Amino acid sequence: MKTADNKPARIFLSLLLLFLFCAVPSLSSCGRQDDTETLLEDLDAALGMRRTYDKYFQERVSLMKQILDGQDDPGQKYPVYMKLADEYRSYSLDSTLTCLLLCKEIAMEMDDSRRIVESDLALAYEYAMTGYHTEASDLLDQYREWTVPQGLEYEYFQVCHALSGEMMAYTNTVESYRDKIAARDRYRQLLLSMTAEKSYEWYRLKLEEYEEKDVRDSMLVCAAEMVRLSEENTRQYASAAWFYQYSLDCDDPDRIEWLVRSAVADVMNATRDYASLTTLAQILFDRGDIDRAFRYLADYSLRDAIAFNGKLRPWQVARIFPEIERAYQQKSERQQRMMMVMVIAMSALAAVLVLLLLFIFKRQQLLDETRLKLSRSYIKIEDQNRDLINVNKEIMALNKSLREADKVKQEYIAQFLSILSENINTTRQYKNHVLRYIRRGAAADLVSEIESLPPIDEDIEEFYKMFDRTFVNLYPDFVDKFNGLLQDGAGIYPKADDILTPELRIFALIKMGITDSSKIALLLHYSANTIYNYRAKVRNKARDSKEEFDKAVKSL
Repeated sequence: MKTADNKPARIFLSLLLLFLFCAVPSLSSCGRQDDTETLLEDLDAALGMRRTYDKYFQERVSLMKQILDGQDDPGQKYPVYMKLADEYRSYSLDSTLTCLLLCKEIAMEMDDSRRIVESDLALAYEYAMTGYHTEASDLLDQYREWTVPQGLEYEYFQVCHALSGEMMAYTNTVESYRDKIAARDRYRQLLLSMTAEKSYEWYRLKLEEYEEKDVRDSMLVCAAEMVRLSEENTRQYASAAWFYQYSLDCDDPDRIEWLVRSAVADVMNATRDYASLTTLAQILFDRGDIDRAFRYLADYSLRDAIAFNGKLRPWQVARIFPEIERAYQQKSERQQRMMMVMVIAMSALAAVLVLLLLFIFKRQQLLDETRLKLSRSYIKIEDQNRDLINVNKEIMALNKSLREADKVKQEYIAQFLSILSENINTTRQYKNHVLRYIRRGAAADLVSEIESLPPIDEDIEEFYKMFDRTFVNLYPDFVDKFNGLLQDGAGIYPKADDILTPELRIFALIKMGITDSSKIALLLHYSANTIYNYRAKVRNKARDSKEEFDKAVKSL
């Protein structure tokens, strides 16, 4: 009933406002919005929900921290901290560096040289991309490309490429600039040779190459492929959209659309280290939209850059901010003078009426929009909360089941092997006991007892079969993975009805953590020399380092 009563009043107010806008040219210019205005309103809506997206980010990070709180194994903590550093990479430089430093501490605690290098390279990359070039150079000076562990060459070249590119803008001489650009080009070619063709990173590197040659059409093709390979509204999509607008001509009107796409994706991913909103503010300022340009810089870009705590971004924002601020102040002063003229020109009654009608209309419109936004926000937040709770439960259940399964496997196998080995030793002791009585002259009664026992070799063979079946049930792909560590054509496979060969049994025990040759000989009833010869023979067939072969077997 209340809605029906207000409808005629709203129609009357709308007609009256339309009449006033037609009569006052300065107000009628706000009545129509083009496509650009619609895009910018979408961006404004996303910025208005920034706290919600920031909350989603904090909940995601909190979930990862809960996983860390329940984990005592450094080997399990390391990848989680690496993932946490990646989450913080565009949100907080301090948090990112803290996570990477923790990764390095864990790697040093584990004495894992590969992970130490990996964490150093990750730190160096962050330093290079955020303006801490001295710190990045100091870390890189510890390594050379021929000393980097196998498998980390790409990360090393990536850091060198990034640092060379960033330092190009800060060289003081032509010679230094040429050295930096030559280094960047060299590392780019190395990265291209190691990157899958037509992947996102491959197009990114090719775009840089075409940019250096000023082939803008090819740049645009690469940027379009980067957009195609990216999921919408992800961090990668934000970067791809930014490079797409960067590849367009400076006066191309489509630049605003792609900057808005990039900025919306940045907001939805709680990104604080970005360039799209700053660049968009500069373009809007040049087009005369001073209010929005000032708001984007003052309320978002500058605050986010300071919160992120990088060196370059606040400086980049500060370069254009004074000019926009001055223009904003000048526009504000002009608007104040115009308002004074209008107030003087209009009668008091007309001014009060217009202000009252505008206030009522705007208030009602704001209330309607707020209700709609709140309704949508509540639905989205509830859906996200349910998803996060389900994911959290699944992760906790998975971690619990993994810990229990691992404990059961280790305890069961160790107890199983110990019992079987003890039974064999007991049988031998019993035979020795019987033989001692025979030597004393009680042969008649004991010979039959001894003969009634099964041959000891059968016990050992039965032990082997039980061990083989149990181990293969626990690790069904062990044989294939083990042969993958050997040279081509040197694989070891069971014969006939055998499940495992002697060599495979020896390395099965090594997989379980039993590395001492004498202990292996005791469990398998071989001589220590036989065990040594088997191990040496297999190591000589290793595909990679012989010294690291046992470690590789343990990690299968």
